[in-house]
Amino acid sequence: MDRRSSESIPHPAIAFEDQRLLPALERRRVAGSLRRLRPFHSANSIDFSSNDYLGLSYDPKQHMKVEETYRSLLDNNKLLGSTGSRLLTGDSEYAHTLEERLAKWHRRPAALLCNSGYDANLSVMSCLTLDTTVIMDELSHNSLQMGVKLSKNCDVAVFRHNDLKDLERLLQLYHTNEVKKTKPILVVVESVYSMDGDIAPLKEMLDLSLKYQACVIVDEAHGMGVFGSHGMGVLERDSLEHHPALLCSVHTFGKAAGCHGAVICGSQCLKDYLLNYARPIIYSTSLPTHSLVTIACSYQTMAGPIGRQLRRTVKERVHAFRRGMYDLMKHTTNGISLVDSISPIQALIVPGNSSCVAFCDMVWEKSNHRIRLYPIRSPTVPTGQERVRIIIHAHNTPSQSERLLIVIQQTMQELGYIKLPLSRI
Repeated sequence: MDRRSSESIPHPAIAFEDQRLLPALERRRVAGSLRRLRPFHSANSIDFSSNDYLGLSYDPKQHMKVEETYRSLLDNNKLLGSTGSRLLTGDSEYAHTLEERLAKWHRRPAALLCNSGYDANLSVMSCLTLDTTVIMDELSHNSLQMGVKLSKNCDVAVFRHNDLKDLERLLQLYHTNEVKKTKPILVVVESVYSMDGDIAPLKEMLDLSLKYQACVIVDEAHGMGVFGSHGMGVLERDSLEHHPALLCSVHTFGKAAGCHGAVICGSQCLKDYLLNYARPIIYSTSLPTHSLVTIACSYQTMAGPIGRQLRRTVKERVHAFRRGMYDLMKHTTNGISLVDSISPIQALIVPGNSSCVAFCDMVWEKSNHRIRLYPIRSPTVPTGQERVRIIIHAHNTPSQSERLLIVIQQTMQELGYIKLPLSRI
């Protein structure tokens, strides 16, 4: 029975909801930005939305590899959970061995496992930025922004997205300011941006930071698995792991690795510092053994010949998709555009929250409930930059990609986003 049906008894919880929560939800509903949960996976769905770029979470062979490895460890570890934080009962020899291997894979002295990419960024940003100046890209992920808010005595400046001149302007300003120059400068960027799919000019950013004695933190969440000869990210692709300005990098496992968790890679000193001061690490129950095994198996696959082939396939699929979209985009109107990206993340700009939602709903209907694309609405992205986020995967077949292109064209025609009638892509 709904508590609101009992009028005779005062309910402060109901009053709180009525006065504070319901009005906030109504504001979101009116703005077209109300979030709701929608189950994604089904037997008939075609995945053009998940971050599983290489398809490892789908792959039966990867599942078998994980289960066989895990069963081989059961004699020594029969716990379903880790039972505690790393600093109490949740540590294990397997976790230490995995961190050593992760450090070698990322060509860094040390590595520290975290429960998620969000936890990793909160850990890094909340305690490394104490009494510093942080210069961050304006499109930095929410976890990086929230991490800074947990810090103390931290000055924050934001530079225009991937704009080297604006970055240097701020570096020069804080480096020469007599009041501010006593604070270390930390530059915070991502290698691949999750809403645009574009790649940061990391080499130039690291070199600029070195010029002004600043350190750099790189979030490799969406570069991981996709770039580099072994899939370790853009830092590996550009041979930047040993750059003197690189303080640390964060690599998350919930995207191309197809599992869960994250790792912070840096020096042994940095690892020891985080173990002592990073609250999300100190006070969280650690990942269980099965999760650690899944991470290890994913790295083995990504770094080996299967991973190399999957990255080639992703690249081919992305090029094919963009070729299919090219002629279509020449005929669009009403601010529709495709963001430039060579990564699996393809962003189709559809301005307006309601328009973006309507676009995705129509794709769902026209695909006979097989292709669910998701609207990325303001305030997650700036007003007028709402977009449909399309992800191209290694497991998407050419026929599936062709079907996606046809459905997108049909949707654009019906919604009036195409100037001229087009029969078929």
